[in-house]
Amino acid sequence: MENLFEGNNWDNTRDALLEGLEGTKRDVMSSVLNNTKVALAESATAGATQAGNIATLNKVILPVIRRVMPTVIANEIIGVQPMTGPVGQIHTLRVRYADNAAGVTAGQEALSPFDIAKSYSGADGTAPAATAAMEGTAGNRMSIQVMKQTVEAKTRKL
Repeated sequence: MENLFEGNNWDNTRDALLEGLEGTKRDVMSSVLNNTKVALAESATAGATQAGNIATLNKVILPVIRRVMPTVIANEIIGVQPMTGPVGQIHTLRVRYADNAAGVTAGQEALSPFDIAKSYSGADGTAPAATAAMEGTAGNRMSIQVMKQTVEAKTRKL
């Protein structure tokens, strides 16, 4: 039986699984497939005790990933970036007010989606606010921070 991950087999398999995907979804799927290939190859050669037919798992798990990953709602509402290794960093941009001013407190997040949602809906007990009122208070100094958080991938059994 041919190894799915050797020679042109992997290129042909990956191309077939990426067919029909474009842009970011294609890039994310390509990284996820490559990460899966590396993980399956490592588990097969690491001397770990395994039960079952790995060749069958390889042929089943890749199409499952192809079918599920592009439909994950996170792809539509937030930026998704797969990790290319077991340890990575997440970077987040935080924009906060630097000074106390009318209606804002120093350190309060500017344009917080939670505050905006409350104001638009009137959930804070007031009438819904106009869009212009939620675009930040003009003239206030801002504090811009790039937050870094280290993340580590853990293993799980299927």
